[in-house]
Parts: sequence; C-alpha cells; structure tokens
Amino acid sequence: MLVGLMQPFRKPTPFAKNISIKAKSKGIDILYMHPSYINEDDHTTSGLILNGDTWEEVQTNIPETIDVSAFCLKFKHTIEYLRKHAYLTEDGRNKISKERIQKIMEKDKYFQKYAIPTCRCKTFSIIKGYLSKYGEVVVKPIYSQLGKNIYKISQINEDEFIIGYQKSSHKMNLQDTFSYFQNIISKDKFIVQKYIPSRTHLGDPFDCRVHLEKNKEGNWVIAKKYIRIGTDQQVVSNIQQGGNMFDAGMFLKLKFEEEAQLVNQHINSFALFMAKHTEKIRKRELVTLGLDIGIDNDKNLFLFEANSAPDTSLLQEEVTKLRIDYYTYLLEQLAERAPKELA
Repeated sequence: MLVGLMQPFRKPTPFAKNISIKAKSKGIDILYMHPSYINEDDHTTSGLILNGDTWEEVQTNIPETIDVSAFCLKFKHTIEYLRKHAYLTEDGRNKISKERIQKIMEKDKYFQKYAIPTCRCKTFSIIKGYLSKYGEVVVKPIYSQLGKNIYKISQINEDEFIIGYQKSSHKMNLQDTFSYFQNIISKDKFIVQKYIPSRTHLGDPFDCRVHLEKNKEGNWVIAKKYIRIGTDQQVVSNIQQGGNMFDAGMFLKLKFEEEAQLVNQHINSFALFMAKHTEKIRKRELVTLGLDIGIDNDKNLFLFEANSAPDTSLLQEEVTKLRIDYYTYLLEQLAERAPKELA
C-alpha cells in the first residue's frame, strides 16, 4: 500500500523519515513528494521512498491517497490537477481566514460565545472606532505566521495611546498613532479585534494550543494540548519569539486551582466541536488542525486562530502514530469503495 506525503521541502524532513519508518510496520510505504515532482502528461510522479536508512528515488503512478501539507497549496495548478486524480487530505478549497472564522462563529448560537469581535481595517478610523468601544484592541494581518506583525493598542485618553509590539511598548499621540497604523495597514490586509486579556499571574500573554488529529476510526482526537507563554511579550505567546511551553494540566492547576478540571474539560469539548464545525464549514474532511485558545480571568474561552498546518516538531511521536492510523483508515475506505465502483 502506498500513501503520498507531499511537503514543501525537496529534502525529506525528520517527520517524513519518522513516519516512513513506522508506516512500514503497518504495511504502508510512504512516497515523499514535492509538488514539482508531478508529471501530468503520463499521470506519474517521482518521489523518495525510505529503504533502510536511505532515501531512494522512484518513478511511479500518482498515489490514490496523498497527505498534503497546507504549505503546498501555493502550487495551485498542481493541487487542482491532483484533486481530480487522488484523495487529498488538503486541497485549499473553502479555506477560512482569521476574519472569516470569527464572523462564522458570531452567527452560530453555540460558537458565538467563543468569538472575538473582529473587523477588516482598511483605514485607521475603523481601528479608532474599536478603540472607542473596547479601550484595547489588537491589529494583525489576516494571513500571518509565527505571530508576526501583531500590535496591541490601548487608549489612555483622546490624544494618548500605548502601542505594544513584541517586547516593547511606547506612547503616541493621536496624529502619530494615525500615521503609524495607516502606513502599516496600507501595505497588507489587516483586521482589528477586541483585545482578550489571556494573561498569566505575572502578566505575560498565554494561549492554549490544542493539536488535533484523526484516529484509526476517522474521528477527531486531541493529540496534545499545551500552554504557550510569551515571556515579556506585549501581545502574542509564540514560543519562537522567546516564549515558553508548559504542560496544560499543570498550568491550569496553577492558574485556576480547584476549577482547573472544569476549564480543562471545557477546552477539550470546545476543541472537538470546533474541529467538526471547521470541516462542516469547509465542506470536506481534514486530517489535522491546531486551535489557539485564549482564556480570560473569568475562565471564558476565545478562539484566537484555527491553523490548518500546525507545527508537529513538539509532538512528532503522537502525530506519527495517529497519522499512520488515519492512513490505514483512508486506505480501508478506498478499498471498500473500489468494488462498489466496479459493480
């Protein structure tokens, strides 16, 4: 049995090697692929298969099942071609931006309590309106990675504001604030959101990353849940910007004491419901999802972001096992469909 693993790197990643080794024990060969390897003329692809400790190049028919990294979606023509000839775990259709996910949740009776008031900000006047309403807001790109270009604005009075970015903050008057942000939002697509105070006892921003995967029954499970703290950061808790990672259970006990278990259960139930809801919105099944959840001092949960390509470097063992189980499920589903299609 052959499963394609399409990633944006020409050289196989440690994750690809790990999953290839363990998939062989289940009778599955992993074909490591890059979008540029596809030959549409004869419906074949080149790729790499791990043999012992060595990657060997092969030429083969396009696998019927391909696990596609969301970072490969920029190869639009190739993805569109593959979508017609194979089952893809991700094809980019109906993708949900930071702006759209909040709007969708606001309209849903169950999910609206997890939504954050959000608006596209093409001009500073929209940011100013949110500041007048909420006092503190966050401005960030609709499409961004690793918590880059995220700003916090606090209004002190009509002519004084505090701008927080990464590890620094400074005051500005209204005119300087206008010029500063008008310049920023003119260069990219940005949104403004009500600021959600998800902070530790020491005042550092934190969120809970919930990494979800599919299991051998094709159902969502939580592969790992951990807390990210942006030590000395003004806005975000991204650990690649100098933050730290903590066990979720331990952190919740320290933060919420006797109510920690209820908060933990709430996070779990919300994450599983949100994963199913995301598939409903996108009108397709997914294989992986990363949810970034904020928790205020009243223990209310808020969805900061739904990530279709969550980092696996911190939980390779958990993801590898679940991913191989899901490949087995997909191959079984494919085998069951084949006789019906031939009948």
